[in-house]
Amino acid sequence: MGGGEKPLLSLNGEPLIEHVIKCVKPQVSEFALNVRLEQSGRYVDAGDGGLPLLFDAFGGRSGPLGGVLAGLDWAATKGTSAWLVSFPSDTPFLPHDLVLRLMSVVDDGLPVVAKAGGRIQALCALWPVSCRDRLRGGIESGRYKSLWWTLAEMGVHECVFDDEEAFFNVNTIKDLARAEELAGNREGRA
Repeated sequence: MGGGEKPLLSLNGEPLIEHVIKCVKPQVSEFALNVRLEQSGRYVDAGDGGLPLLFDAFGGRSGPLGGVLAGLDWAATKGTSAWLVSFPSDTPFLPHDLVLRLMSVVDDGLPVVAKAGGRIQALCALWPVSCRDRLRGGIESGRYKSLWWTLAEMGVHECVFDDEEAFFNVNTIKDLARAEELAGNREGRA
């Protein structure tokens, strides 16, 4: 992506992260961003400013799992004993009922993950706050390295979505151009 901060790349005149925030923030009671410490200054105005910024205690070495754990730790400090929803910052078309749909599959305290087009969308997940110690232990021991493997090992419920485009993520400049096309098509359907 040219070495830039991907969530800040522009899609239809707004950073990718703003598309995600506008979609998901109304679905949750509290909202925070997990960002790299060295880039945190670039996110202070995200979501009209004032969003808590969370940092991975493992300095990025644990991949997305470190961000999930930072979110679980944050949720625990808020007195939240139930759930944390996670989602990637490069998926600008997430469903407006994502959280409600994930919550509809909650059963026996296991994580719930979105599935679309036959593929697990591992960062679009609902995590029980009660799993944070297990997740921390798995990361610290080196047992949990892959998000997908961790979810499979912990046990997970799947929530199937029909709209595969809703989980389109931007990983390349070509993907960003495709997202511009999709945005136009989706606006035409609205």
